[in-house]
Amino acid sequence: MRGSGPLGSVIYHRAVIGLRQSVQRALATDFKAFEHVRPIRSALVIFAGLALAASANDVRILLPLALGLLFAAIADRGDSLRRRVTSMAGATVAITLGTCVGGLVSANQGLHIVIGGLAGLICGIVGVAGAPSMIAGVLGLVVFTIFSGSPVDLPDWRINTALILVGAVVMVASVMAEFAGRSLLHKVPVTVGEMPTDSIWSRSKGHLHWSDQFVGHAVRLGIVIMIATALEEFLDFPHSYWIPMTVAWISRPDRDGTVEKVTSRVVGTLIGVAVAGLLLGVTEASTAESILLIGIASYVVLAFIVPNYAIAVSGITVFVFFLFHVVGYPMNGSVFERVASTLIAAALVMVALQLGRWTRGPSPVASP
Repeated sequence: MRGSGPLGSVIYHRAVIGLRQSVQRALATDFKAFEHVRPIRSALVIFAGLALAASANDVRILLPLALGLLFAAIADRGDSLRRRVTSMAGATVAITLGTCVGGLVSANQGLHIVIGGLAGLICGIVGVAGAPSMIAGVLGLVVFTIFSGSPVDLPDWRINTALILVGAVVMVASVMAEFAGRSLLHKVPVTVGEMPTDSIWSRSKGHLHWSDQFVGHAVRLGIVIMIATALEEFLDFPHSYWIPMTVAWISRPDRDGTVEKVTSRVVGTLIGVAVAGLLLGVTEASTAESILLIGIASYVVLAFIVPNYAIAVSGITVFVFFLFHVVGYPMNGSVFERVASTLIAAALVMVALQLGRWTRGPSPVASP
């Protein structure tokens, strides 16, 4: 029924209009921020790296290697070599530590939940140092949730940590090789003012008080990650790590940024699940085919992560589906759980955001 009486009809129509507008905003693309060259280079590096590693006896190594490659590429922001390498280096440290700590606590249920909350707190507060630090914090928390909660029989945590690091270093090296080629062709971009002139501490100290939105974000993120991790431990979902992982992806310091990320994440996940399910239904997805699709999906992620986050999320979803498929853990049988986990994570983040507004009031500080 659409509603019982005029009031119910009004509420129904407003909800439909609101949903339609949210989906339209999620699918709106900022083509001015769109670029091809960097995503193509990074996608080719990911494809080549996985293709070479696929000849190894243990295909499970592809998962941490692929994440290291992709996440370092996601952190590749800016124009100058110094800015790009600095941003990627910070993300490399974050994802290496996240993989290591996640692997160490994965076998202990209580420790997993507690350290998950601490990781959320730390990864949320590092954003006070600027946008690159916030990206590194998000990526570090995402890999922590994956390697602390994935049901896949992965190699030893030491091997996973080493492979994440190798993947990230390879991607950084590809950027340095790109600039070496540009230097020979005298086409190095001239950039002014990309790197901050003040210290990390001077940029951060003004935010370190209880009324600051970054502090509130860090506290909320730590609490919600703990709740999401507890749900992961107790829900009988395959790949239930998707709940805290989604929380890590969509939580932002500001309300508008969080609402936008939540909407885009839900829309992008639905699209990605549909695309991955269709592809897995019409193809046998051999190792070679899966690696090719992973490479294509990585291009979609990197090309759209700034212009359209929903499309980037669809790429990440396809990337993860085929990555798990190629290492021997197909996810096409858990489509409903994947969507349900995304909705649970979105609900947790939105409830925490609303409770934060009631208890702390709106913050005047803008999101980076």
